[in-house]
Amino acid sequence: MQQTDTNESTVELQSERWRIKLQPASGLQTQLCQIRVDGQWQHLMPDCSAPDAPLTAANFHMLPYSNRIKDGQFGFGGARIALDNAKNHAIHGALRKRPWAVTERSASKVSAQYDTRLHGEVNWPWSMQAQVSYELTELTLKSEMTLTNTGDTAMPAGMGWHPYFCRHIAGANAQLLIPAEGVYPDTDGDCLPTGAPVALPEFLDFKAAKMLDAAQRIDHCLSGFRSPAVIAWPDANIELHMQASNNCQHLVLFNPDADYFAVEPVTNANDGFNLQAKGVDAGVATLQPGETLMAHMHLQLL
Repeated sequence: MQQTDTNESTVELQSERWRIKLQPASGLQTQLCQIRVDGQWQHLMPDCSAPDAPLTAANFHMLPYSNRIKDGQFGFGGARIALDNAKNHAIHGALRKRPWAVTERSASKVSAQYDTRLHGEVNWPWSMQAQVSYELTELTLKSEMTLTNTGDTAMPAGMGWHPYFCRHIAGANAQLLIPAEGVYPDTDGDCLPTGAPVALPEFLDFKAAKMLDAAQRIDHCLSGFRSPAVIAWPDANIELHMQASNNCQHLVLFNPDADYFAVEPVTNANDGFNLQAKGVDAGVATLQPGETLMAHMHLQLL
């Protein structure tokens, strides 16, 4: 594995069945993700490399928390923490739009790092170092991330991925199987849970595989998730297994009125820090100085 230039603007990786483009200058976000089906390259995720792309990224990490923090405020260690962007809630972590340093690079793998001590402070009051890697094998896209507390006091932490998928591939509709047990109630309809998980209503119950209804608006955080989730386009003979690490026991399902949807494996629930303060086990980790949180997500074609 060779060292590479930290200013590399686009990284392209390819294997027999996978092809992706990543942007280190914007948090190593995915701009393009294709799979080879019957000898043809098909977009698995929306093509965000085009000038008129509907999204800025097809997949991105969420560090050092997922997914939102209400009003950008929470209590921790006896102090009240106030982040910027309170009007729109702090969302999708603090590192996704920052330039990351590429540390390792080959034809099938890339690793990148962001260290607030070296690369600049962000919207987070603790010092931290984060690493993300992507690797392609013949059938699998592997991603791993770590988050280390480099400060001198304990800090709360969480992480996750935000991959979007194309609703239609080769004319086929998407089908989901998601082994999850509950959903966090969203009384105000702002994607911020108001209490402990409750039983899944029928429209969110994907424990048995069923087609994803484009007309059914969904933006919910599920609990009790156990890998793998199965994302398939049966009429195109495509089946994808999403295998996440055991600490990713939450999953955000986002189904907008658009040509894409998102299935997001995460370690902590939306607004998890405030839920934790209410006594709800929301998957929040506490990292002592020098401690590291790790997670992985593998997408495997069958």
